Amino acid sequence: MDAVGHSATPLIECREVTKTYRSIWTGRSQAVCALRDVSLEIGAGTIVGLIGPNGAGKTTFLSLIAGLIHPSKGLVRVGGHPARSIEARELLAYVPESPVFLARYSARAVLRYHAALHGLSRREIGDVTERLLKQVKLREYARRRVGGFSQGMRQRLALGVALINRPRLLLLDEPSNGLDPIGVIELRRVLSDLRQAGATVVISSHRLGELEKLTSEYIFLDKGRIVRFGDEAASRQEAFVRVDLLPSGAGINAEQVAPHRLLERSPTRMRIAVTGIEEVPDVVRRLTDAGGRITGVQLESEDVEQAFVRLCQERAS
Repeated sequence: MDAVGHSATPLIECREVTKTYRSIWTGRSQAVCALRDVSLEIGAGTIVGLIGPNGAGKTTFLSLIAGLIHPSKGLVRVGGHPARSIEARELLAYVPESPVFLARYSARAVLRYHAALHGLSRREIGDVTERLLKQVKLREYARRRVGGFSQGMRQRLALGVALINRPRLLLLDEPSNGLDPIGVIELRRVLSDLRQAGATVVISSHRLGELEKLTSEYIFLDKGRIVRFGDEAASRQEAFVRVDLLPSGAGINAEQVAPHRLLERSPTRMRIAVTGIEEVPDVVRRLTDAGGRITGVQLESEDVEQAFVRLCQERAS
């Protein structure tokens, strides 16, 4: 079983979870298996990035943990409780990709309504509402009707609703959709504060560069299965040397830098794969021996997005 995070007691536990969608009109022959035999544990106090191509099963995975749908097979627990139980739901909050609110209500009214659903007293409702309006940067829009909100503002409001009960587990499906750069920075700050307070955050996102600023823990889903992306990326993360050249070095070919792999070549720049900094002097020597006139050398490595794209391409080939 894959384990993410470092807590001895898992906050999320999935055992051989499969989810198949069947239409009553098309029958079993048209069934779609969104998740297949997924087993993992996620510890407390961590931020986990959930990544994968479209249709990989990310939203299904989050919906199963949130208890919104039943697994076709297997077991899902949150905090030791079955995912659809009241005990589990009291521990978590879920923000969908496209949150919807009644258009005629104001942001303040939405937060007060959801705070009341949590059973808070009138005084607590007022205190929590004002705190969250400030936290998600909606105080100046508190009286505005939600129907006039942009997508980014609705995302902020949905996050505020999710934080009412101070959840131990926060599930986010594409939370930065529609957010401007300031909003993304504020979201990052809020999530970092939650982690420091001991909460666990699971984020499904296509903005891998943003995930990389929050976490080094990832779950890679591909065609409904877990790929051990975190371990694989760490063990196979590619480094490369970027070499800037005067145009006279344009004739250098792949054979002249072998056994190193030539990744990119232009009249003034080359990118050459290496395993580490110790190989850089050999690369430089081979280029100069081949007639290259070097003006700059820089060792770089793949970021999460580059590694993700490469692994998807490798699995598809």
